Amino acid sequence: SRVTLVEMAEGVLPGVDRDLVQPLARHIAKQFAEIRLGTRIESLREVGAEVEATLGGRPERYDRALVAVGRRPRSAELGLETTRARVDGRGLITVDGHCRTDDPRIFAVGDVTGEPMLAHRAMRQGKVAAEVIAGRPAAFDNVVVPAVVFTDPEVAWCGMSEPEASAAGREVRVARFAWAASGRAATLGRADG
Repeated sequence: SRVTLVEMAEGVLPGVDRDLVQPLARHIAKQFAEIRLGTRIESLREVGAEVEATLGGRPERYDRALVAVGRRPRSAELGLETTRARVDGRGLITVDGHCRTDDPRIFAVGDVTGEPMLAHRAMRQGKVAAEVIAGRPAAFDNVVVPAVVFTDPEVAWCGMSEPEASAAGREVRVARFAWAASGRAATLGRADG
């Protein structure tokens, strides 16, 4: 299949450190027929057996279209309006560091509690909630959760980004390590990353 990737932002994975994105951008440039950055999909409509996409004012035809934009929490219809638990305008359930909602009898973990929406974060929150419910001391801190984008090659980071650290007035020193020299690269037989 020939696939065209359309991204409204000026780069793939907006919000992710550009140094981390470079190996992925190089890799996908070889895989996609075309990558259109800074391009908005204005409309999609079926025309016979094809999909007509209007991109930057120009209609183009494709066999299929996949729209993959963001995620939403599924907190509606849980009956939370009959409790003291708070849900924000996006549908996220507000929790404290113990994963407890404003209703002390209700705990929430995972995507429904906000970013980053990652399985390993949800698992850690679940453990914290269970420990708190059992009367043990436990707390959850989002800052220490590694963020991962399961692309090929994968992109991962932890802690503050360089711009966040600079904005917080912290001295920033950048160190780089060649992925090709890592044990994981050797075991995978791949130097890109």
